[in-house]
Amino acid sequence: MLEQTPAVTAAKQEIVDDLLKELPSNTSIEVELPSENKLYTLEDKDMPIMLRPMTFEDEKALVSGNKDDDPINSILQRCLTNIKVGELLPMDKLYLIMKLREISYGDDYKCLLICKDCNSENPTTVKLSQLNVNPVPDDFTDPTEIYLEGIKKKALVRLPRVKDEKFLNTLTKGLDQIWRFVIDIDGNTDKSIIAAVVDKLPLRDVRYLMNALKTDFGLDTMIKLQCQSCGGVSVLDLPIDANFFDVS
Repeated sequence: MLEQTPAVTAAKQEIVDDLLKELPSNTSIEVELPSENKLYTLEDKDMPIMLRPMTFEDEKALVSGNKDDDPINSILQRCLTNIKVGELLPMDKLYLIMKLREISYGDDYKCLLICKDCNSENPTTVKLSQLNVNPVPDDFTDPTEIYLEGIKKKALVRLPRVKDEKFLNTLTKGLDQIWRFVIDIDGNTDKSIIAAVVDKLPLRDVRYLMNALKTDFGLDTMIKLQCQSCGGVSVLDLPIDANFFDVS
């Protein structure tokens, strides 16, 4: 059996405090999301969304956490206040992931980009704070109304939230679950009716629905790479993997 972490007495706490006096502050920062909070009901409507840097305690919690939980979602929730991660739009989650990495480990993110032309590895340092953010326009709303040409009917479609990720994590699953995001078809809101209609839609209408689940707003994670080996120029998506929250 592992020995428990020893408790610190009041007398020893003064020594601990002195040893940690140069510890950088873990002060939370206010974050301005790409969605500008237009679709959220905050836990405290008079307070902003706040994000604090990760701690060693957070990393330990991840290692010992439930293996069925998404580790990125878990760590975001520990460091985020005034909103539940599950309620976030994917564009806001991505922005928060980048911001959390930045305030926890610094602005420089070292990664390997693979050239599309010669498959060479290119060590690259990306300044996370310099990634472009495309905020939503003033008239941004959700759900949105679309017209299904194939059946000549209007439909209301909502954007997915983080809590919907389990329905969209594969292409096949995403196609099977489109009905979940359709709120109304020609005044009908019954999910069994909507699911039955969606199954019979022509491909053109299915494409309309799929496109309504996406936005062009949020953080732009595309990186321009000139390969150090062949000189070819590629535009690549910034890799976000299990090592994203490691110091490198």
